Amino acid sequence: MAKYYKYFIWMFLIVIPATVNAYQPPPSDKVKTTMRYGQPCFYHLQDKSLSFGYLAISTAGEGQWEIQISPLHRKKLLEPNNPATCIRYGVLNPGMELIRPAKPLRLNVPYEVFMDLSDNRSYQRKYASNFCLTQNIKGETILVNAAWDEKKQSMICLKQGETPKRGFWQKLFGK
Repeated sequence: MAKYYKYFIWMFLIVIPATVNAYQPPPSDKVKTTMRYGQPCFYHLQDKSLSFGYLAISTAGEGQWEIQISPLHRKKLLEPNNPATCIRYGVLNPGMELIRPAKPLRLNVPYEVFMDLSDNRSYQRKYASNFCLTQNIKGETILVNAAWDEKKQSMICLKQGETPKRGFWQKLFGK
């Protein structure tokens, strides 16, 4: 009987950490959102060997805007890898193909950004981030962070300057 407990303990030590870390959401520190001409503008922080291929903006599972790059136009595209070359919401740059037309963005609604980057062989790297649009005390539209609220079991808009709070499991197994 003691022999089986030893195997059980080994299985527990090997299987449980593997299942807890089996799913990792796309990294959110690689896709950035800034404001440009009153609209959110999206770019990635990557090395020069990767190129942009796909961008989707959604809220609560509802698509707001989707674009992709035509392989024929890839070399002509200005890579959105800094704020100066970001992709402004609703604006199609040369070489981009529209998948879903842009819908108007609403204030105080959390949005998700998904971006695929390619190493020129396949779109294997997927990145995600979140944002909200709100108004400051001057009435100007600004960007704020969005985060998952465990109590409400949904995404929420944070206040200006507020950072997401990490739960116990995120602290234990996350970054």
